[in-house]
Amino acid sequence: MGTFVYTNTFDPDGDGDNLNGATQTDTSGPNTGNVGVVNSASSGDPDNEFVIFDDGNKTRLELNADLTGDERVNQFAASMSVDFVTNPGPWGDGEPDGITFNLGDPSTMQSPEEKGVSEGLSIRLAPFNWGVSGYPGNVIDIRWNGVSIGSTTVADMSTGGAVDFDVSVDEFGNVTVTLGDDTATGTIPGGEWATTSQDGWDFVLAGRTGGNQGEAIIDDVDVNANVVCFADGTLIETPNGPVQIEKLRAGDVVSTLDHGTQTIRWINARTISTQELERNEKLRPIVIHAGALGVGYPKTDLRVSRQHRVLVRSKIAERMFGSAEILVPAIKLIDLPGVAVDARAERVTYLHFLCDAHEIVFANGLPSETLLVAEEARKSLGQEALTEIFTIFPELKDAPELSSTARLVPTARRLRNFVIRHIKNMKPLVEAV
Repeated sequence: MGTFVYTNTFDPDGDGDNLNGATQTDTSGPNTGNVGVVNSASSGDPDNEFVIFDDGNKTRLELNADLTGDERVNQFAASMSVDFVTNPGPWGDGEPDGITFNLGDPSTMQSPEEKGVSEGLSIRLAPFNWGVSGYPGNVIDIRWNGVSIGSTTVADMSTGGAVDFDVSVDEFGNVTVTLGDDTATGTIPGGEWATTSQDGWDFVLAGRTGGNQGEAIIDDVDVNANVVCFADGTLIETPNGPVQIEKLRAGDVVSTLDHGTQTIRWINARTISTQELERNEKLRPIVIHAGALGVGYPKTDLRVSRQHRVLVRSKIAERMFGSAEILVPAIKLIDLPGVAVDARAERVTYLHFLCDAHEIVFANGLPSETLLVAEEARKSLGQEALTEIFTIFPELKDAPELSSTARLVPTARRLRNFVIRHIKNMKPLVEAV
């Protein structure tokens, strides 16, 4: 879907107040209104900065990435300057409690807010050992869904001034955090970084320093995140577990429904621009939401091109077509709840690959076809599908032939009646595969 970029020195134009599109939440406590973008006498910085100080447990800065639907961050890097001030300042003198940097659901922010979100990624900075049960001090603590996945001890930061604070996460969920000279690492478990829905997530700085009368001063915030939808976010099942499709190359192997492990012979990608989508609405992706075709089918939201076919397995199919398993173009499922055209897509990257035969692979857990371009098999595709394929990948007009389709492909008219019967009988389109 593109990138999310946030940069803020908090007063680049000297106007005294600049959040650069972020939203400050400061709604309770006796110091309401005192936190936020200020020029703290304690910071030693001639420019303004964001100061966390509030004993109402409500201090946060939301950067308004505001991920929706299938949007997700698959990697990001964030950096800023942090100073935990214990010198006498505008609102007190003492040790700040702590802050967090989060990518998660802001509505799950724990209380007090230096504990971070309970849904998503949270980096806790607890610079002092201030003796609270269940919240150890003197640590950098990396948390995923509220559970620690990596930490390191840090020196007491009551002196020393501002230090660099950097957070990075790669596409595999490996997290690296540095605070000055200290580093903590962790890995988000079980491939969850690539599969967990990020709908409603945001980057959030949060904390509380009023309990010990100190300040946390944050400046020069930079966040650069890669936000993707379907194709380069789709997980294809392999013998070594699910792999993002954009990581696959010719010569790699995938797991198939019919023939075990098979080798990718050709793979390619093409990004459809905003202008192309506006000119040709038929290039817009179809979104099959998690569970739309049956429990766990797909496991997570899946984007495919209109004519990309997915496998359906049901008793209704067997009665209508003499085969329990058939292949259905995504556009023919559009009347089902949870299947829709992505009218908001600004651009989309389509990837497709060929094996030695037409195969059924698992994409986000949903059985789905590999590309089929054989001379005889093209007859079963229909002109709409061929037009779409050759519009996206014109080089495939000269691709080598395959022999036959992996499953029966019924005619469009019969498929419409098939979908109507499923809707009427409220039956899943994919029984256990």
